[in-house]
Amino acid sequence: MQLIVDLSTGAVGLRDGDGMGRFSLQVLPGEPGDGAESAALGALAEALSIQGAGTVEPDGDVLVPADAVRRLAGEAVAAQGRSLGDQWESGFAGMLEYAAKQGWTSDDGSIRAHVEWEG
Repeated sequence: MQLIVDLSTGAVGLRDGDGMGRFSLQVLPGEPGDGAESAALGALAEALSIQGAGTVEPDGDVLVPADAVRRLAGEAVAAQGRSLGDQWESGFAGMLEYAAKQGWTSDDGSIRAHVEWEG
């Protein structure tokens, strides 16, 4: 499962919403360079805030509320004319449980996501 944030449009979406074995956040376009990292992190924080999809932590990781993941997954499957079912909910609950055991969740249940800057 991968949260996708497009900084050129501010869009936030979910890719591979059924893939419960991995959770990350991919930022498009590209990795910031030449001192632009602070501006890129600011743009990321703004896009996430507007979409209600998470907050950037001081270490650069992002905390994504479980409800935001559920909402984005629902939007993704609705675009395909489907809906989330009990099997998805069960798999997501298992993913959250595993993440909590690994220390990858916050006190409010948000999931810690490593940010991948894609070019």
